[in-house]
Amino acid sequence: MKKTFKAVAVAFACAFVSSCATISTPVTVTTNPFGSKCGVSKSSLYLGGLWSSKGDENGIDKAAKSAGITKISHVDSFMKSYFLGIYMEQTIKVYGE
Repeated sequence: MKKTFKAVAVAFACAFVSSCATISTPVTVTTNPFGSKCGVSKSSLYLGGLWSSKGDENGIDKAAKSAGITKISHVDSFMKSYFLGIYMEQTIKVYGE
């Protein structure tokens, strides 16, 4: 019984430490032509998104301003989850002119 419990505990610990998922989602598309510029905005989220390292700073507006984009063609969002969602990284990419 102790060996079985140890094996299950080790398997769970390995799954917990190595768990990782990536989700890519298109956010919006406009009728503007595809541009040559790409702006990026990143932040870290903790405890399933209850707390963010950058708060409201991570968004479409910040990403567009970082690349000097005034006409947005489309926006993509990428979310990487580590340790069963305890730590996540969010990246917003804005494309346009």
